[in-house]
Order: sequence, then C-alpha cells, then structure tokens
Amino acid sequence: MNKKIFNELEILTITYKSNDLIEKSLSKINKKFKITVVENSANKQFKKKIENYKNRKCILTGSNLGFGAAFNIGARKIKSKYILHINPDAFINNKIIYELYKTAKKIKNLGILSPIETSKQTQIKQNSDKEYYEVENVKGFVMMINNFNCKKTKYFDEKFFLYLEEIDLCIRLRKIKKLICLAPNIFVKHLGGKSHSKEFSKKIEMQRNWHYLWSLFYFTKKHQGLIQAYKLTLKKFLSALVKSLFYFFINQKKHIKYRYRFLGLLNSYLGNNSKFRA
Repeated sequence: MNKKIFNELEILTITYKSNDLIEKSLSKINKKFKITVVENSANKQFKKKIENYKNRKCILTGSNLGFGAAFNIGARKIKSKYILHINPDAFINNKIIYELYKTAKKIKNLGILSPIETSKQTQIKQNSDKEYYEVENVKGFVMMINNFNCKKTKYFDEKFFLYLEEIDLCIRLRKIKKLICLAPNIFVKHLGGKSHSKEFSKKIEMQRNWHYLWSLFYFTKKHQGLIQAYKLTLKKFLSALVKSLFYFFINQKKHIKYRYRFLGLLNSYLGNNSKFRA
C-alpha cells in the first residue's frame, strides 16, 4: 500500500449506541490510518474503549445530534485531503480502502465517491470496464469524500436529523460543479439499519418513523418549493393520521408507527426543527 495514503486520508465514523458493531467494523483496518469516531452521546466508557488504540480518537457530542451534525463535528477537525466515512454496520478492509482512494485520485473535481452496497443475499459479479461513473446521488453508508471540495458546502445540513441528508449534500456539491461518483467494481457489505445495539431497536424505530416524513417535507421544500412539498406529502399526512386511529385498538405496533409518522410530518408543516429523540 502506498504510504502516501496515510497522510492523505483519514477515516470518520458516526456512532450512536453502536457497541455491538463498531469493533467488527474497524477491526480489519490498518492501524496506520487515523480514525475519528464521533459518538452521539456522553458515554465516557465507550470513548475509553475506542481510544485503547493509538490511531483512534473518540469525540463525544454529549447528546444525540443526528448523523449530519455529528459528521460535521468530526470533519471540521480533519485536515487530510480525503475523508472516508464508514457506517458502523458497513464492513471494509484495507484493499477496499486503497481501491477507493486510488479511484478518487483519478477524479478531477470529486465531491463524493461510493462503492456498491451488498448484503449477505446479494451476489454481484465485477463486470464493468469503468472504474467509476457519475451519478446524481449516492448512499451514505461508505463515502470517499474530497474534504477540500466538500468543505465549500459546509458539509451536511444539520437541520436533517435522519434521512435524505446525503442526497441534499450531493445536490449542493453538484451545484458547485463537483462530481458524485459510483465505483461499480468496488463492493462493501452493508447490513443496513443495524448501526445501533439491539437493545435500543424499539426506540430507534420510533425515531425513524418520526423523522422519515419530517425530512421528506423539509427536503422537498428546500429543493422544489413549498407547494410541491405539500403536494408530495399531504396524502401521506392524511394516511398516517387515519391509520394511526384505525390501528389504535387492534395493533399497537402499527399504531405507534403511523402515529410517529403523523407527528413528524405535522412538526415539519409547523416549521418546527427535527427535535424528536426517543
């Protein structure tokens, strides 16, 4: 591996009650890489565990600020040209890191480069003759980010707590003529929605339902205008309300799901921030 990579690239991961996954996610990464973990809590025990390794540092936010705000805290402290963001439920190794880095260096005006997402069930053969191609947006599970270019956008919009923040960033990067790219021959296993410990699954699910529609309305209003945002979400708003009432006596799990979707969208309509935390 080219030694230059250790100076030009730092790794950033955002966690929230991810004790079960974080070590597995980072275990196969060369200890010469500098790794910053931003933990969305005040868990000093977690910080101590992460910093058992000399190449790692852990920043505690004090409370759950959401992905975007936590990423921004970490990114502002990183001076390298490239930031490799890795979700705690994405599993990466040195070969993948090097291939992403090598490809990123070939892309002039790069904003973000991402690999192909796979799961246990996914079987994909490497069959593309292109090292990368341009796309409108990418998933945020693994992102090779040109730090110097991304800094011009001030990174993520911190009003998003959950959902659509990476698509919003891709749109803003494209507006300043930076490229969003996919590497069709680089594959990363991603569990998807498993970044937290199992014991917190119920609370996390409540958060997801609340923020799903909050973010959809805010995102659409931001990029397409208020009228289009109402057109897109009004039917969903009424549907969530009706289903919440319908399931109240017969299925509490579904009642809670639609209740929180309704409340999230209502708060977005009212102009309230994405404040809900389970």
